[in-house]
Amino acid sequence: MYFRLEILGLFALITTLISPTLALPTVPTTIPSSISTVFHLLGITQIDSDVYAVIAGNFSISTVNSTPGSYVIWRLDASGSAPSASILARIPEAEFPNGIARFGQNLLLITDSAKGVIWRLDVRSGLYSQALSDPSMLPAAGQPYAVGVNGIDVRGRYVYYTSTTQMLLCRVPVNSVAEATGPVEVITSGITPDDLMVGNDGTAYISTNPDNGLVQVDPRGRVRLVAGNQFTIAVGGSTAVAGSKDGSVLYVTTSGGQFSPILGKIIEPAKVVAIHL
Repeated sequence: MYFRLEILGLFALITTLISPTLALPTVPTTIPSSISTVFHLLGITQIDSDVYAVIAGNFSISTVNSTPGSYVIWRLDASGSAPSASILARIPEAEFPNGIARFGQNLLLITDSAKGVIWRLDVRSGLYSQALSDPSMLPAAGQPYAVGVNGIDVRGRYVYYTSTTQMLLCRVPVNSVAEATGPVEVITSGITPDDLMVGNDGTAYISTNPDNGLVQVDPRGRVRLVAGNQFTIAVGGSTAVAGSKDGSVLYVTTSGGQFSPILGKIIEPAKVVAIHL
């Protein structure tokens, strides 16, 4: 299944698979780059021209169980004739690093869905620390899956994030080193969010993996269904969303409904869906 994606340019995008392979779905297809020491890849973000940071570790999609201490942040360099991978940092304290976003020139912010925190990683030194924590980031009590803070995006001086089992979209104001400068704001609640992307105007697009959809949330917290629902495979098991450079197209990766089959029985292979706005 496709798990996360990043836009390369006008006609190309790069995705992570839940297996340890990075896929570049262009035409003609480019041979993927593999990381053989782990079982799964999760979040991905661009850190330089044709250079990406990727979360790798051991995670079960069927049970939504993670192996704490197994996670490594890799550097994928796709600028040459053949992709290459090297380690940016190991984060043994991480329990379930999931989403990742670039912050400023040299920092990465990484959500930890099980621990309920956001890590800060300096790509130059490899040093990391906890940047942000809040009760809204914790997994909800009494839920079968311990998935709290999940998707992450940065716009201006705000860090936006989803909290899956608490069913929240939130944002928090931060300073230049991603320290909170004010309280967390809950933008909306009552959805089942996975990944997100936020436009320059503050409009968020959120993949709702178990609900097999994609929703739009405006800055006032109003929710509108953009694609899919619990009864169609259109974006079944939507795991991630990213926008084209000109903002006219959304790209959604899917698991084909593996987590929540359509009508309780329909599953299809993973895919990337283009939605023209």
